[in-house]
Amino acid sequence: MSRIFEKIYVLFRMNILIFVLLAVTVIALFAYQNGLDVIEPLYLHDYPYLMAETDSADGGASAVKLSRTDSSIIVDYELKEGYAYPYVGVKIFLGDGKTRGKDLSRFDSIFVWVKPRGEGTVRLYMRGYDSTFSRPGDETSLKFNEIEFYPLEETYPAVFVPQEFRVAGWWVAQNEINVHKARVDLSNIPLIEIQTGTNAPLGYGTLEIKGLCFKGKKIEKEELATALVALWFITFFVILVIRFFDYSRERAANKKKREELEKNLRALEIEKSEYEKSSKEDPLTGCLNRAGFSSVLMREQENLQKNDSPVSFVILDIDHFKHVNDTYGHMVGDEVLVNLAKLIQSKIRNTDALVRWGGEEFVILCGDTPIQNAQFLAEKLRMAIENTQLIKQQKITCSFGIAEMIAGEDPKRLFERADKALYASKENGRNRVTSATFRHTR
Repeated sequence: MSRIFEKIYVLFRMNILIFVLLAVTVIALFAYQNGLDVIEPLYLHDYPYLMAETDSADGGASAVKLSRTDSSIIVDYELKEGYAYPYVGVKIFLGDGKTRGKDLSRFDSIFVWVKPRGEGTVRLYMRGYDSTFSRPGDETSLKFNEIEFYPLEETYPAVFVPQEFRVAGWWVAQNEINVHKARVDLSNIPLIEIQTGTNAPLGYGTLEIKGLCFKGKKIEKEELATALVALWFITFFVILVIRFFDYSRERAANKKKREELEKNLRALEIEKSEYEKSSKEDPLTGCLNRAGFSSVLMREQENLQKNDSPVSFVILDIDHFKHVNDTYGHMVGDEVLVNLAKLIQSKIRNTDALVRWGGEEFVILCGDTPIQNAQFLAEKLRMAIENTQLIKQQKITCSFGIAEMIAGEDPKRLFERADKALYASKENGRNRVTSATFRHTR
C-alpha cells in the first residue's frame, strides 16, 4: 500500500511542476502579446538635427523652405523642371549622421506622421551604413532602404513593418552592390529622408511632418521562444532526476535492459560493418567492385552452362598511370579514374557490367557476347579514350586484353588468359587490343 502512495505522490509532484510550467508559458505569451512594448518617438518640431533638401544635387531647380510649428515642421516647396524626377524633402540625422546611427532592426512597427497639401505620394528612405561599401562622409554610399506611399487622411499616421521596405534598385545598380548586400538592413541608420514621391506634380506644394515613432518589444520573439524552450528543458530534466531517484530500487532491472540495449547496438554495429564490407560498389567511380562482380559472374556462368550463351571478359589497364600520379598527384589520378568510368559506362550496354578490379584496372563482363564482338567493343573504347580529354594535363590511353569464357572454366583461369592478353598489349607498345584465342567447341 505504501508503495502505491509513493507512486501517487511522485506523479502528483511532477504534475505540479508541469502545471507551473504551463502557467508560466501562458503568462509569458500573454505578456508578450499585450505588453512588453518599447516605444521610441521622434518629434521633429523641436528636433535640431534636420535640414531641407532639394534635387539641386542632381541638377534640378526645385526650391524648398523649412519652418516649424508647435507640433510639426512645414516643408513649403516648388517642384520645377530640370531633373528627370524633381523632388524636395527633409533630412533627419541620427547618431553622428555619417557612420553611427540608430539600430532600428529591433522595432517591428514604424509610424510616420506626414500630411501632403497636394497630390502625389511620399517617399521614406531609411539610409543605412555598411562598412563593406559605405564611405564615411559620402551620403550617396548609404544604402537606400525605401518605401513610397499615399499618406491619406484616413491612414494618418502611416504604419509600416520593416519587411515592407526594399532597397532601391537604381542604387544597387549604380554602386554595383552584391545581391546578398542588397537586402534591407535597419541595424545602423544614421540618416532618414522624407521626400515628395515620384508622381508629385510640378508646382507649389506643402508637406506637414509631425515625426516618426518606432515600436517594438523589450524582448525579441526568438529570445522569448529560446527562454521558454530552455525552461521546458530544465523542467523535464528535473523531472528526469526525480524519476531517477524515485526508481533507484529498480536500477538493477534498468541496468540489465541497458546492457541488452548496448548488446543490440554492438550487434547492429557489427551488422553495419559487415554490410559495408560486402558493399558491391566502388566508392570512387561508382562501378562494381569485386564483391559485386562475383554475383554477376555467377549469373553469366549459369547462362553459359544452360543456354550456351557466349560470355566475354574485357580487362583494361590505364597506360602509364603511375606517371600520372607521380607527376600530377593522386587527386588528378582519381579524376582520371572517375572520368574513364563515366566514359566507359556511356559506351557499353546496360546489361554489361563494369568493374573496378583494382588500382587502374577495370573489367567489363559482356553477357551474350562472342569474343569477336567484345574485340570490336574494346577497339571502340580504346579509340574513344584516346580521343577524349579525360584530364587537361595530358592524353590518356588504355591497353586491353580479351578472353571468352569456356563452360565450366575456373574464373581464375579466365582472368589469367585475359591478363596475358593485356600483358601482350602492354609489351607491344600499349594503347592496343589483344585477344586470348581458343577453339570454342559446341
